[in-house]
Parts: sequence; C-alpha cells; structure tokens
Amino acid sequence: MSQIAFYWGPINAVHHISFAFWIGSMFYYIFGLQSCLSLLDPTQKTSLQLQGLRKLFQFSWIFGVTTLLTQALLLFSNSFDIHTITWSAWAALTIIVIMIILQFSVFTSAYRTARRALRPKPEVFRKINNPLKLIIFLGIIDLVLLAF
Repeated sequence: MSQIAFYWGPINAVHHISFAFWIGSMFYYIFGLQSCLSLLDPTQKTSLQLQGLRKLFQFSWIFGVTTLLTQALLLFSNSFDIHTITWSAWAALTIIVIMIILQFSVFTSAYRTARRALRPKPEVFRKINNPLKLIIFLGIIDLVLLAF
C-alpha cells in the first residue's frame, strides 16, 4: 500500500497544482487585470488585453492538458473495475473536458478575431471574457465534485 501512495501522491499533487494554475490564471485575468484596465486609454487597454490573453493561452493550454491527463490517470488507476468509479469522478472528468472545449472555442474564434484586427472592439473581448468566466465557474464546480 505504501508503494501506491508513493506513485500516485506526486501525480495527485501535479493534478492539483496544474488545476490551480489553470483556473487561477484565468481568475487573475478576468477579475484582477480587467479591473485595472479601466484606468488606461483605449489603445493601451487593447494592447494590454491582447498581451495578457497571449500569455494566458500559452500557459493555460499546458495546464489544461496536464489537468486532463492526470485526472484521467487518477480516475482509471484507482479502480481496476470501471463500474466501481464514482459518479463524481466521472462528472469531474467530464467537466474538465467541457472546460477544454470551451477554451478551444474561445481561442479559435474570438481570440483569433481580436488578434487579427487592427483595432479590436470591446465586444470581442466580452466574447472572450464571458466563456472564461464560465470556465472558472466550472472549475469551482469541479473542485466541489472532487471533494466527494
């Protein structure tokens, strides 16, 4: 039993750290950075939002995929019989997949539009921020599900 704890403990830690960075970085971008942008003129505001989104998406892909892989690994490693896995573990994995799909859709649609525009309109950034808020909300639900 001590060997199992040795192998799965670090994987569990990597999962929680990557999940915290993934959701935490989006939380900082939406609630921290956006509140400070009102002090800037529109050109600086747009430039800072695009730079922040570029960094956010660079790192959030790494953390999102790491979270998905470690969640799946922990889910399927803890039980040799697939029918004994709890509903909350399945729901947590499903929510992570939905979060990655939402992030992919934002990245390929609204963010790409904002990045290619000469002067992106504020509506484009709202189309980016609203799904990111949903991802944060789903991440909080996922944390609650993992507690069961």
